[in-house]
Amino acid sequence: MGKRNYFLDFWKFIAAIGVIIVHVPFNNIAGTFGTAVGTWGLGLFALISGYACYGGKDVMCGKVIRRLKRNGIITAISVAAYLIFSYFIYRGDGMKAAWVYQFKKPMTYVNMIFVGDLEFFYGSALWYIIGLLWCYVIFYILLKINRKKVFYILLPVFLILRIVVDTYVNSYGANWHYSGNALVGVLPMMLLGYVIADKKDTLMKIPTWVLILSAVVSAAAMFLSVCYDVAGLNISQVFKIICATFVFLIGIKKPDWYVIKPLAFLGREDSLYIYLCHFMIYVGLATYMYSKMVPERIIEKQLTFAVIIGSVIVARLISLIIYFIKLPFAKKNASMQKS
Repeated sequence: MGKRNYFLDFWKFIAAIGVIIVHVPFNNIAGTFGTAVGTWGLGLFALISGYACYGGKDVMCGKVIRRLKRNGIITAISVAAYLIFSYFIYRGDGMKAAWVYQFKKPMTYVNMIFVGDLEFFYGSALWYIIGLLWCYVIFYILLKINRKKVFYILLPVFLILRIVVDTYVNSYGANWHYSGNALVGVLPMMLLGYVIADKKDTLMKIPTWVLILSAVVSAAAMFLSVCYDVAGLNISQVFKIICATFVFLIGIKKPDWYVIKPLAFLGREDSLYIYLCHFMIYVGLATYMYSKMVPERIIEKQLTFAVIIGSVIVARLISLIIYFIKLPFAKKNASMQKS
């Protein structure tokens, strides 16, 4: 996927907006659908990451390390930003002592590093990028030993694990960190993306109409299973995996398909930053609105839209800042290549 993939770029943007709705939901059926899209979208992001890790050992080991370093830097900056943000929020609420106390507990750091539990400083949404870092480490090891067969052995094991754990969490209201971690929330879909890349030639022979029909049917099943339990169980994760897979296959086969080109541009450039910044914007806006005694019914109607708009604007500004920082280096490299 070296060339611009308009189709997947568009759906990356939709998925990023869905992630916002997971955390700032509407209190109606639209919110339920939006939440389903958000949790489905994380699977799509992981599929793309796993697909991009496919290739020869010599090339891909270096590529995975570069991705690990890049995302490690982004994660460190994001954690620092959330820490600073939460300090001012807790200080304003008179909760500074309780906030500081968390840093004195060894389990705080264990949960942060291994589970991605950053809730005590509003960083709960960052679990995914922390899980992604661990998965890059796992992929590096698997690529280094050059055992492609291991990917095929691990794939069904971790897909079943994802389905079972997610069904348990959503059906019984268990701790969401059971499914929101590297091994359950990210690795299964990355493994699937890698296997899809390995079987690409065969999969691309599937007629486009079959892929579209399968995506539509699985999406309908996903929304129905989100709204209605089956024998008391929320089995929507099964259909989220299937739907994400077919949408991804359509994107590989028809990369020039897109619905709205500006949104495709935002999906490619800004979806990561929308995900990273949205929770700070949510907490900040909610804190401000409640401090101004805004009626709760107004907050419920306006907060989600305000967070979406604010997150898109901030993400665009972050992308522009990074672009202008990189610009002198890009010009320098271009001039060196010409000489």
